[in-house]
Amino acid sequence: MTMWIIILIVAILGIIAASWYIINRITKFRFIDYIEDKTIYKNKPRTTGKGADFGLPPKGVKVKEKPKKSWLRRLIAILLLIIVLALLVICFSFVEAVVVLLHAAVIWLICELIVSIFRAFNIDLAHLKVYLAGICAVAFTIIYMIVAYILGSNVYITNYEIDTNKNVEPLRIVQIADSHLGVSMTKDTFRAEVEKIKAQNPDIVLITGDYVDDDSYLDQLEACTKALSTINCKYGVYYSFGNHDKGLTGNNRGYDTEKLVEILKSNNVKVLEDEIVNLDNEYLLIGRADASKRDRQPISQLVSTIDPNTFNSEYSIVMDHQPNDYDNEAAANVDLVLSGHTHGGQFLPINNIGVIIGANDYTYGHKKIDNTDFIVTSGISSWAIRFKTGTKSEIVVIDVK
Repeated sequence: MTMWIIILIVAILGIIAASWYIINRITKFRFIDYIEDKTIYKNKPRTTGKGADFGLPPKGVKVKEKPKKSWLRRLIAILLLIIVLALLVICFSFVEAVVVLLHAAVIWLICELIVSIFRAFNIDLAHLKVYLAGICAVAFTIIYMIVAYILGSNVYITNYEIDTNKNVEPLRIVQIADSHLGVSMTKDTFRAEVEKIKAQNPDIVLITGDYVDDDSYLDQLEACTKALSTINCKYGVYYSFGNHDKGLTGNNRGYDTEKLVEILKSNNVKVLEDEIVNLDNEYLLIGRADASKRDRQPISQLVSTIDPNTFNSEYSIVMDHQPNDYDNEAAANVDLVLSGHTHGGQFLPINNIGVIIGANDYTYGHKKIDNTDFIVTSGISSWAIRFKTGTKSEIVVIDVK
């Protein structure tokens, strides 16, 4: 809970800082000078220069003093920002509007820094007579967020091949995680993704946590889980808990954990929480409780319950939502660990912050430690944000051979 309070405080401060910065930058656009001239100044000559430094003056040329920003300049900037944010909320959501705002502020700052570098090298752009940094910032933000929306809203297929020296039949695993039903993924979109899963002809389907969220309501849960029941594969569909599935805020979703498990099981989805299933004496499926559960069993304890001969001859697959127990899982000598939780880092360049601060051992993709393969998916969706850069929403297909 402390972490979420810190995140909330940082987010609020970021929103305030980004809004203040963008409002001040909007006042530098030339069209605001035009409005000012037609209203406050009534087309009378100004005693000082225009309100924006549109270009970069040649070296040695003194820039005229800028007039104080009038109340009209500030008002126009505030209204423009409010209108843009309102449109984003209508088209997307409040959270996604905030995401765009923060990205715009960062991109704008980068553009301003680039223009300052031009100035430092005495590159003359004064002839352009435009607020170059602002125009570039707006254009790059639009392009960047369009690409981010495409990567986050569309679900792609990501394939991995894992080799094993154990004498087992080939296995095709389809893994999904972080659907956060009803937050970013609707009933209709989830049904469409289930059809994609079926088209991969899996032997087994594994849901590695955060299937639902605090705002995933009963009708959404029932409809999407019913779609899962239509998957007909050799070993069926298995699910392990993530940190959001049992609810974080006490929001009345219309069901509790017991009801969630009941709905999953009634639709042929097998729930594993610190449990092990033997699949045809060839594969061991180990479903761990989420790391947020304080009394979950250590991986070494789970593995110790398996007959050593069975463990050494059969291929072991661990479902562990949060990728933050790699050393212990590698020491336990399991063969494959599948996780989600990180959303692939969501955005560049902050995508590896979880690893840097020690919250996760890995952010995205395939990694091998000793004899253990680790795969972290970016998720089939994400929490309340349909934008991703540096990664994409995905269904993971793993062929064990």
